This record gives sequence, C-alpha cells and structure tokens, in this order.
Amino acid sequence: MEGIIFLILIALVIYLIYLLVVYVIAPIAAILSIVSLIMGVGYAFIVSIMSFFKSFVEHINPYATYIDKKSDKPSGVRRSYFFGPGYHQIGITVKYAFKEQKKRVDALAKWRNGVSAKLDGNWLVIWVWLFYFIAYLCTFVLGFAWIAVFSTILFSVNFVGMCVFYVFFTLLWVTDRLVLAAKSIQSRCANCKRISIVPVFLCPNCGMEHKKLTPGPYGIFHRKCVCGEQLPTTFINGRSFLKATCPFCATDLAASDARQFGIQLVGGVSAGKTTFLAAFWHEYLERVKCMTGVSITASPEDAFAQLEYWFQHGDSSATTETNANMYSLIHKYGNKTPVQMTIYDIAGEAFASLAEGIQQQQFQYCEGIVFVIDPTANPVHVSETVSGFVHEFAGLKGRHSMKMSDVPVAVIITKADLYKRDIGLPKIRAVFESSARKYADADGNTSLEFVRNGICRGFLEDHDFGNTVNLIDAEFNRVQYYAVSAMGHPAAAGQKYEPWGVLEPIVWLMKQQGIFFQDVVSRMYPDFYT
Repeated sequence: MEGIIFLILIALVIYLIYLLVVYVIAPIAAILSIVSLIMGVGYAFIVSIMSFFKSFVEHINPYATYIDKKSDKPSGVRRSYFFGPGYHQIGITVKYAFKEQKKRVDALAKWRNGVSAKLDGNWLVIWVWLFYFIAYLCTFVLGFAWIAVFSTILFSVNFVGMCVFYVFFTLLWVTDRLVLAAKSIQSRCANCKRISIVPVFLCPNCGMEHKKLTPGPYGIFHRKCVCGEQLPTTFINGRSFLKATCPFCATDLAASDARQFGIQLVGGVSAGKTTFLAAFWHEYLERVKCMTGVSITASPEDAFAQLEYWFQHGDSSATTETNANMYSLIHKYGNKTPVQMTIYDIAGEAFASLAEGIQQQQFQYCEGIVFVIDPTANPVHVSETVSGFVHEFAGLKGRHSMKMSDVPVAVIITKADLYKRDIGLPKIRAVFESSARKYADADGNTSLEFVRNGICRGFLEDHDFGNTVNLIDAEFNRVQYYAVSAMGHPAAAGQKYEPWGVLEPIVWLMKQQGIFFQDVVSRMYPDFYT
C-alpha cells in the first residue's frame, strides 16, 4: 500500500514539474529568449547605426585622406567628390565602421564577464550569456547587413551624382569642342610650331599653369585654382581671355581664341623673303588700321617694329633662323571670331637641310604657300629649293604621291622693278587690251588676272625656271603667279621702300580660304586686278 502511495506521489511531482515547465518555465524562457533576441537585434541595429554614422562623421571630409593618383592631375586642384573622393569616403567609412563595431562587441564581452561574476551560481546568468551570444551574432551578421544597406545608399547617391555630372560635363565638353571646330579655332606655337586645341592657361591671380582646362572631374563651368581664383573651363564662358602657353614647350601664345590662317614663305638664299615681309606688313597694316571696327594686335611686337624700321630706312637683313620666324597679326572684327594671320619666314639655307631631318611643323597645316623666286638667281638652285620643300611638304602631309594638294599657292617674282617692261602692270594691261584671248580659260573667259598669271608664268619659263614651274604645277592645283617689287627700286640704304604688287598675292590667298575680313580688305583695293 505504501509503495502505491509513493508511486502516486512521484507521479504527482512529475506532473507538477511538467505543469511548471509547460505553463511557467517554458513561457518565461520563451519570453526571455524573444526578449533577448529582440534586444540582441536592436543592439546590433543601434551599434551598426552608431558605428556607421560615427565613422561617417569622422570621415565627412574625404579630401583629408584621399590621394589623387592621376598622373595628369592639375596641380593644386581638387577632384570632384563624385569622381573618386566619394568612393574613397565609402570605403574608409565602412572600414572604420567595422572597427567601431568590434570595439563595441569587446565592450559587450567585458559587460558579460562583469555581470556573470556578480551572478555566479544564479540561473539568470544563462540569460546573460544568451543575450551576449545573440547580440554578438546579430552584431556581425545583421550589423554587416545594416552597414551594407547604409553603404549601398551612400554608393547609390554617389553613383547617381556621378552619372548626372558625367553626362552634363560631357555634353558641355562636346559643345565646347564643337564650337572650336565650327569656328576653326586653335593655337599655334611660335617656337615649336605645334598645334594645340586647348593650350595651357595661366591663372590671372597667381600665374599657376592649368592643363586641360576643360569641363571634367576637376570642375564643370569653373575650376578652382589653388589660390582660390575661379577659372572658366570653356571657350563659351571666357576661357580664351586667360593668358595661354604652348603645352609642348611653354612658349607664350599670341591667341587662344582665333581662327588660324598661316602662310609659309618658301625661297632660296637672298630671294627677298624678308624684304617682301617688310613691304607687305607695312602696306597691309596701313590699310587695316584705317578700317572701322577692326582692332589688330601684332605678335611679336619687336619683330614687326624691326620690319617697319627696315621699310622706312631702305634696309633689309637676310633671315638666318632655321626655325621659322612667326609673324602674327590677330584681327578682331565685331562679334566675329578673331583671325590670327601668320606668315612663316625661314632662312633659305634651311630648305637645303630639309632632307636631313629638319622638319618644320607648320608645313603640315599652313593654309597658304608663297614661293619667292628671284629672277636673278641661279635657276638650278631655285629648283633645288622648291624640290626640297615639295618633298618635305608631301611627306609631312602624308599624301599619296599622285594626288595634288589643294593648298593655294602664290608664286611671286621678286625684284620685278628690274623687269617692268616684261611683267609690270602697264605691260599686263596692254596685253589685256590687245590680246587677252591668248590667256583665256577653258571656257573662253578673259580677265586681267588671267593675263597677269599667264605673263608671269611665261616669264619664268623664258628665264630658265621652267623646271621650277613644273614642280609647283605638278604638286598644287591652285596656283597663281605674281610680279612683285618689295623695295620698288634698287637697294639703297636710307631710301624708303616704294613697293608695288605686294598685297595682291596674300589677299588672293585670303580669298581662297574665305577669311572673314577679306571682303572688307578687298573693298580697300580698287586698283587690284579687276
């Protein structure tokens, strides 16, 4: 009987324990577990937010640690936030956010150890450890997820900003280049003779050089110089008003906003190239200065002053430079694109050295050529000079040997005052009135220009320059022949030049290339061959 009662009591205790576990301990454990889980997740979320934003605030200025590794970066200029520094900020923010998380987890472990020591032997220590493990796990698993979300948001903002800015400054860059192309604007160096579309611009405040001053990662409408000066990045908003230098040799440029019109003088030793230059620039400047609304700037000024001195005093000096002297005149006419008219003059000896590797860059891009032929010179030497130039010209242009060049060419016969009866204007007018049809074109049209061209060409052939004429005519399909006297009289020191015929060849070249001011210039010369 006692055994049965004992068994009943055992069963009752077990049942009561069961009821305690099912209806008391289990619910409490479940609640504590849920609370621990919620607290762990919440702790991980709070820790993630605090870690991320603490790191973000500490690295709010990415430029403090960002290093621009671009080899062609402008000196003293910061790269736009959306093109490097922003991504650097994301990377360093995430890196230090995880470091901050680890610090907080270490602090949590320290708390766990302290509480466990106080609750030694107490069953509540179980829940402390449970909370710790959940918080630890959530901090590294969910914390990573939270930081990934925050980083993704920051990356998305950065990426969208980059795309918007990239599209915007690309359109602006393309527009700037289209404007330059449409207006045929470029810069040409007086030293190395190379072309640059966007040269090096100098800060007007501190003089710092700025390469590739165009819309891009370092500025859209403006680029901030190290001195704080805001520099325009496009031709449209005033970049051309800045002083510019050649990006290849750092030589000062005459203009960075002008359409280019370059003429190469070709002639042998003592052919009269420099004398022609002195006479032409004097005559041309005298007329252009009288034109209303046109402003001109000569570069280099001292070179033009020297030419004028020679003109006034009847002097001259043979060019000795093998690197072409560059005489430029910048024309500004109303709201039209400025025009930089340049004539290149090199020593006659240089043409004999062309085949030896002395290249003249301007041969590649000159818009006109003037062959200066001295009728008193040895025809063989003249032919060799022209042959050397033609060979180098064709090589630099990279043209097929059978294709003629469409660069307009004016062939001038210098010292024509010695041959007035043969090629002077009175002779040309007389022939025009008596037998103009002899020089008519294929359609039977006649003009004073046709007569002048035929007489001058025939004069060269009659004086043993036929080979030179053939070389020129075989290479170029637009050729005109002119008689010119730069001094107007035999050379005599102290006797001012009295030139004739020096303007016509250059103005014809201007007309061939459609230079905007040629219409105005043409109206100033009623005595031209019309």
